[in-house]
Amino acid sequence: MDEFDEELITNIDSGIVKYTSLAKKLNSPVSSVHFRIKKLEKEKIIKYYKGEIDWKKAGFSLSAFVLINVDINLLKSLNRTQDTLLKELLSVIYVREGFITTSDADIIIRVIAKDTTHFKEILLDYIHSKAGIVNTKTMVVLG
Repeated sequence: MDEFDEELITNIDSGIVKYTSLAKKLNSPVSSVHFRIKKLEKEKIIKYYKGEIDWKKAGFSLSAFVLINVDINLLKSLNRTQDTLLKELLSVIYVREGFITTSDADIIIRVIAKDTTHFKEILLDYIHSKAGIVNTKTMVVLG
């Protein structure tokens, strides 16, 4: 991957590849842009395209980060890992992204909800119900 490829992948907007716009922006022929994007897709550097959702307009006005502490020994006794727990959490439609971290929290997830009541339901029904989670701390995004 060279500088041209880096420019391409950083300029792909909201899951829609606009070859003409990219070619103009990069001062390159459309055919070159198209060829290189197909090459990046084949090499799995570009894995997939996704649309960007305005969650507030869709009725999900609350966004929060949930810091999760895990009981590693309990997970091991259940033949599970932090990776499997994170995958379970990411399968919840309201969990938009998540990461295993080296901070005070073992896992951090970003959750969307309609309001605080809905967030409470998500926290209790979908997050705290997962075996291995010891406690959580929530940071609500303002604005």
